[in-house]
Amino acid sequence: MQVAAVIPARMDSTRYPGKPLCDIRGLPMVEHVYRRCQLSPSVDETYVATPDSEIRDATESFGGEAIDTGVHKRGTDRVAEAAESFDADIIVAVHVDEPLITPEMIDEAVSAVQEREDVGVANLGRPIRDEQIHRDPNSIKIVVDESGAALYFTRAPIPYLRSTGYGSVPVFHQVCVVPFERELLRKYTQLEETPLEAAESIDMLRLLEHGHPVHVVETDRETYSIDSPEDHERVSERMAADDVFVRYDS
Repeated sequence: MQVAAVIPARMDSTRYPGKPLCDIRGLPMVEHVYRRCQLSPSVDETYVATPDSEIRDATESFGGEAIDTGVHKRGTDRVAEAAESFDADIIVAVHVDEPLITPEMIDEAVSAVQEREDVGVANLGRPIRDEQIHRDPNSIKIVVDESGAALYFTRAPIPYLRSTGYGSVPVFHQVCVVPFERELLRKYTQLEETPLEAAESIDMLRLLEHGHPVHVVETDRETYSIDSPEDHERVSERMAADDVFVRYDS
């Protein structure tokens, strides 16, 4: 099965405008994510999907391939539009604000869709062990059922722990690596935006509200997304000692 990684990127981010091109150790953030996708053994081809000429030009300047798209509210819709330009069987959306993502994390997510016939879409999730992250609205939380299927995605600190202590119930932080089977990705764009999706501004809720299960793949690997200038500074510091960073030219 052919696998393509697509990185949705736009300049007008609500929380941190222009962040795809923010400099991290001499490279724009979009290049870090692109190179990490290329290092994944699961990925056969990598693209940046963008409506912005600045991002397209930056991608082409480092030898990457960009696909022009229209303006979309959801990154998943942008990925789906770009996917009509190539023939891969599995399309994995890797969000541009995940510059510390590892190739191994991409492999973990993709393998769930490759190996299980009952999984049409998967999403990486890392167990939350920090109460501050649990309460942070920029951190999307996931709770799952006994089979690992998502029950809900939210920015709120769920579940409410009435009689048990913090950490007594598994809660996951969404890591935005999301492999889709092609037909389900195409169907996503045909589904109407849903009330919870609009209220929370979370792509995956469209699937849940329309009755499509999302399998959550647990990972213990750490990553940090960039949603603010403060996050940018923290990630830049971590990148200096990152073991994937030194593999870019290997």
